Amino acid sequence: MVTLPMREQNARRFLGIAGTLGVLGVAFNLDSDDSTLPKLLAAASVVAMVWSIHRFGRLGPDEMIVYEQPEAEPAPKKKKKKKKRAAESDGASAPTPDEAAGNDGM
Repeated sequence: MVTLPMREQNARRFLGIAGTLGVLGVAFNLDSDDSTLPKLLAAASVVAMVWSIHRFGRLGPDEMIVYEQPEAEPAPKKKKKKKKRAAESDGASAPTPDEAAGNDGM
């Protein structure tokens, strides 16, 4: 498990608190009849949210993520095309020039 620095933990915690205060301020404001407390809660949450976002942003950029280079995959082998031999009139194939000369390729 990765442990975060204490400053970042506090900044994240304060972001959560500010968000919760905002939700509570709006919820209490919907149900109240001209009370001042929900309005103060909502205003305090906006100020706390702005301050906590500023503080969180001042922590600086995260460490650079280094991705490993993917291993080079070998190129797929190309299939060799087979040459079609011209058929003679009797159905037998004509010998190649190497076969006619008697070369066996060695």
